[in-house]
Amino acid sequence: MGGAELVNPDELRRLFPNASVDLLARNARQTPVVESNSRDATLGASEVQGRSSQSILVRVTSHRKKLLDEDNLCEKYHVDLCRYAGIISGDEAEKTKIEVRQFKIKKGGTEKTTIEIFQITQP
Repeated sequence: MGGAELVNPDELRRLFPNASVDLLARNARQTPVVESNSRDATLGASEVQGRSSQSILVRVTSHRKKLLDEDNLCEKYHVDLCRYAGIISGDEAEKTKIEVRQFKIKKGGTEKTTIEIFQITQP
């Protein structure tokens, strides 16, 4: 599979029923090409889809049956995945705040990790 393929908007809605209008609009044009080899190295300056001077907040929320030690939530892994996917352009300390939360779910509930990304407006 070389390059990006067009995606049918109805297929996107079927796969992602809770997707925002913005997500549908951005992805109806092309499907991102997933790299076959994940890596541990950082991204080079030319590998991201564009730098922004905006500050962002990345909130990683874990919903678990048994709460973990906070250092085991692996927020760095999730933030790096967002960088590799081109969702955020970087995670420099001066431009990016990373927040980690966790909630205990009731018996029978579904464990999940939610990643939210917000633009921080400067005063």
